[in-house]
Amino acid sequence: MPTSRPLTRFLAVLALGCGAALLASCAAAAPAPVEQEPDAGSGQSSEPAAGGSHAGGGEYTVADVVARYPSCATIGALVSAQIEGMEIVDDVVDGESVDCLWKSPTNADVIASFGATVDANNGADDVPTKDIIELSGLEYVPDAGLEAAGGIANLGRVVGDLRSLTTVTNVPGVYVTLTQTKLGVDPDFGGTPAVAAAKQLLGIDG
Repeated sequence: MPTSRPLTRFLAVLALGCGAALLASCAAAAPAPVEQEPDAGSGQSSEPAAGGSHAGGGEYTVADVVARYPSCATIGALVSAQIEGMEIVDDVVDGESVDCLWKSPTNADVIASFGATVDANNGADDVPTKDIIELSGLEYVPDAGLEAAGGIANLGRVVGDLRSLTTVTNVPGVYVTLTQTKLGVDPDFGGTPAVAAAKQLLGIDG
């Protein structure tokens, strides 16, 4: 039986990886689709209101997220408990991508890091199904509000000395990846609470 396009894309990206901590749960990345201008005189803007929910449905963009959270500092405020005592080492926020990474000092009791990224995908065709997620060896994370917006989330785990939880929240247009990694200690932030933080970034209510 031929392999479906979404499954082929999803598995291909798993094979390529996006770094060791994210190997098991990356989605395809591509330039964000260009939004059409609103009809003249409609009085509607393509930009969502700051702090509000995603306006008008359709595809999301990295620029939508950046309009609400314009810096790693504002993104970090959503996960303040997870990055407490850490130092930011990657701080890239623009209309094309978001890449924030915090690390603990080398003399910390627990050596840990926390990453938050937002990248573009190719739209609804790049949002995996529950079956594709489970076939890929990842955990499906149910969330009614996310799925009502056309999205879905998955969780990947890495065990061993360096342990991590990577939660990928997919919607048409972008995907948000939140990764907590700890040395010799089980991470405790992933799945449902990570999806809740990603929904705030995306402006999804419910």
